[in-house]
Amino acid sequence: MSNNKFMQFMENKFVPVAAKIGNNKYLKSLSTGSMSLMAVIMVGSIFSLLGSIGWAPYQSFITMTGIKQLFQFAPKITTDLMAIYMVIGVSYNACKIFDHEELSFNNVLISIASFLVLIPLKEIQEEGAVSADVFINTSYLGPKGIFLGLIVAIVATKIYCFIVDKKWTIKMPEGVPEQVSNAFIALIPAFTILIVFSAVRILFSFTKFETANDFIYSLIQMPLQSMACSLPTFIVLVILAQVLWFFGVHGSYATLPLFFPIWMGYISENTAAVAAGKQVPYIYNFGLYNLTTLGGSGTTIGLVIVMFFCAKSKRYKAFSKIVMPCGLFNINEPVVFGMPVILNPVIFIPFLITPLIVLMLAYLSIRLGIIPAPIGLMIPSSTPPIFSGLMQGSWKLSVFEVFVIMLSATIYYPFFKILDNQALKEEVDGEEN
Repeated sequence: MSNNKFMQFMENKFVPVAAKIGNNKYLKSLSTGSMSLMAVIMVGSIFSLLGSIGWAPYQSFITMTGIKQLFQFAPKITTDLMAIYMVIGVSYNACKIFDHEELSFNNVLISIASFLVLIPLKEIQEEGAVSADVFINTSYLGPKGIFLGLIVAIVATKIYCFIVDKKWTIKMPEGVPEQVSNAFIALIPAFTILIVFSAVRILFSFTKFETANDFIYSLIQMPLQSMACSLPTFIVLVILAQVLWFFGVHGSYATLPLFFPIWMGYISENTAAVAAGKQVPYIYNFGLYNLTTLGGSGTTIGLVIVMFFCAKSKRYKAFSKIVMPCGLFNINEPVVFGMPVILNPVIFIPFLITPLIVLMLAYLSIRLGIIPAPIGLMIPSSTPPIFSGLMQGSWKLSVFEVFVIMLSATIYYPFFKILDNQALKEEVDGEEN
C-alpha cells in the first residue's frame, strides 16, 4: 500500500471511527464524570501520603499531636468512598451531556439512591437494644464499586431522561415555585428507577454472586483491570493517541475515557501500599501515562524548548514565544494545530517515538528499582513537570522528569532543525525577491 493510499485509508476509515468514539455521549459522561472527582481523590491521596512519610521524628510528631488521626481519617471519607463520588460525578455530567441540565440535581439524588439499593446491608442486634442496627459494607462504596457506580449512573440517567422526554411526569400549574415543580417532575422517574434497581437487587440475590456489585466486579471490573495493567496495552494506548493527533483528532479524548475509571480504581490500593511502606501494586496508571505527556501529547516539552532556544527563522522565533509558556503547563494544542504537527510527516516521527521511548525507559527504571512507580493520582493535566513527579509520590520521579525533558529535546532537535532551516530558506528567498 502506497503512502497516499494509506493516508487516504486512515482519513476515510480510521479517523471517522475514532472521532465518533471521542464524541460518544456515554464515554464523554464517564470521562468527564471521572475527571470531576480529581479534587476529592487528590486530597485523600495526599493525606494518605502525609501520614506515611517514613521519618521517625516526623512520625513521632504527628502521632503525639494527633495529626496522624486526621491523615488517616481523610482517606476513609474520600478515596475509600470513591464509588459514591463516581455516581455523583457521572450522573451529574451525563444529565448535561444528554441535554437535560435542568434535571442534574434530582438525577444525582436518584442515582445515589439507586446505587445504595444494590449495596448489601447487615443487621446487628446489640444486647439490650430495642431494634437492630443496619450497617452498609463500605468496601462496596470504594474502588470495588466503581464500575457498578458507572453503570448505575448511566442507566438511571437514561431512564430519567427518557421518562421526561415522553412527558410521563406530574406537571404543576404555573406560578408554582421552580424547586417545587422540579420535585414533582422527579416523582414518577424516581419511583420507576428505584423499582427497577430494587428488582435487580432481588434477582441477583438468587444467583451465586448474591449481589450486582460482586457480579460486575468479578466479570467486568477485574478482567478490565487485568487487561489495562499491562505494557502492551499501554504501548497501544500511546500509539493510538499519537496517530489520532496526527490526523487532527484529539487523541486523549478518544482513547482515555475507558481507562479513567480503571485507573481510579488503582489509586486507593496504590496509596495504601505506599502508606504501608510497600511497592505500588499497579504501575500502569495515570501517573505513568503522565510521564509520556510532559508538555502535552507527544512529550512535546522538548520541542518547545528547542524551538525557543535554537530557532533561527523569524517564524519559529516568534512562534516559540507563544508555545513555550503553554508547553511548560502541558498545553500543546498551539503546537499541534499551529506548527502544525497535524499531517506533518517530519515532526510526526519524534511525536510518535518520544513517548514510546519514555514509556519503555520508565518501565525499565521502575522494574530495576531506579525510580518508584508513580502512585497514579489524577492530578490536573496543567501541573508543570517536576511538581507532577513530587505529587506522584517521590522526588526521584521529579528527577526522572528532568531527564525526560532533556531526552525529548535531544530527539526533537534534528527534526525541528529541518523545519527551521526550511523556514529560514523561505524567508531569505522572499527577501531576495
